[in-house]
Amino acid sequence: MSAKCPTLVCMITGESARIKHLLRRAAFGYRSSDWARYASLGEAGVLKTLVDYDSIPMKITDLPLDDMGGLVAPNDVDSLKRYWLFRFCQSSRPLEEVMTMFWHHHFATSDYKVQNPSIEYRQNQLLRKHAMGSFRDLLGVIAIDPAMLIWLDGNNSTKKAPNENFSRELLELFTMGIDGGYTEHDVKEGAKSFTGWSYDSDRFQVKFNDKNFNDTPKEYLGQKGDFNLGTTLDIVARHPSTPRFVTKKLFEFFVHDNPPPEEIDRLCKVYYDTRYSIRELVRAILTSPHFYSDEALYSQIKWPVQYTVMLVKTLDVPYTWIQDMQSYADNMGQQLYNPPNVKGWKTGRNWINTNTMTARLNFAKHAVDQLRYRQLVKQRVTDGLAMAHLKADASFRTAETAIEDVWEWLLPSMPLTPDTRQMLKDYMHTGAPKKPTESYYWDRAHGLVELILTCPEYQLA
Repeated sequence: MSAKCPTLVCMITGESARIKHLLRRAAFGYRSSDWARYASLGEAGVLKTLVDYDSIPMKITDLPLDDMGGLVAPNDVDSLKRYWLFRFCQSSRPLEEVMTMFWHHHFATSDYKVQNPSIEYRQNQLLRKHAMGSFRDLLGVIAIDPAMLIWLDGNNSTKKAPNENFSRELLELFTMGIDGGYTEHDVKEGAKSFTGWSYDSDRFQVKFNDKNFNDTPKEYLGQKGDFNLGTTLDIVARHPSTPRFVTKKLFEFFVHDNPPPEEIDRLCKVYYDTRYSIRELVRAILTSPHFYSDEALYSQIKWPVQYTVMLVKTLDVPYTWIQDMQSYADNMGQQLYNPPNVKGWKTGRNWINTNTMTARLNFAKHAVDQLRYRQLVKQRVTDGLAMAHLKADASFRTAETAIEDVWEWLLPSMPLTPDTRQMLKDYMHTGAPKKPTESYYWDRAHGLVELILTCPEYQLA
């Protein structure tokens, strides 16, 4: 990758390159068959389609047939994982799924403790519904979500002994951040405000018991009053530490790990000016010069779900051809519905180790093999090169042109380093006759694609 610029003078240039960057980050990739539509929309049109997705019809039913032909079972967490990955691969509203995953990571709850896939599925639907709405509204629904009440022991909170878990994580991990200026006193006072709420597993409903609510006057984040859950969340949502923490996390998710202070200031203003609108925050981030800066380009290690979904889209492999896709993502280190703890997943370089890279390699091989078995490798490569505005009929006349063109299809705007180029050339020339034909190189196409999909550069987005 090229050297990073100290200021925003190095930018991703060319509308095609900018759209592809936008789709990698906000849609987890695109299919060659969809590229003509995206290109015709232009950068502004693609952004609007991604962000303002409510107007786009959703053709996926809530409980479709799974990859084995049976109904998705809301009481089976593996079935729910398959269904969510199906949505990632097939949804006409890809940013909706990306944001649902972001909030699943942010408001992390896990099956290993909740142990109730039905209410975990309900939470998934809740996060999807509010993924781009008001952050204050999202706080309100997640605070009394059944999975959250079980996960952070809200069910065990009483008037006389308020449980502090949700109150603490609300401030430390969900809103203000550990350095946000709250005190232990605020945690204790907030816990009182959240009493009275519980999940009745026998009746499958959340209920409020006024007799179990601590109605004593409270002092919270410098304010005094007869606060309850709603008024306490109002105070947290408008506290100046909250937008700084949330916008920084969103920036790091979509852009890179070093948000400039002035950019966070700008995003905080958007937060207040739009009455806590997540949609407008995301729009502001995806239209920021920082998003299209050299520092952002291929600066993030793909999350396992991002890797699997992007690979499936890029190769245009039907979801039903991939058996146990959720198991591959699990082995790469990201179990949907099961983040490791209340902090969510450890991201970035934490995604990469010997075991997880082996899982990525195995998935890439499995996906390419599905095309190879059906004799579709040449067609997919040809479609990819055509999408990348390259001449497919000339691409495999030499090893060098094959490597350069397939690389540009799979990793547009990513420089091909000498070491990687040599590794790919060694593969293309291994066992080659003195005068290799175009047919010989096409026979090596599946391996070339597979090698690029497993090289270090492809792990970046």
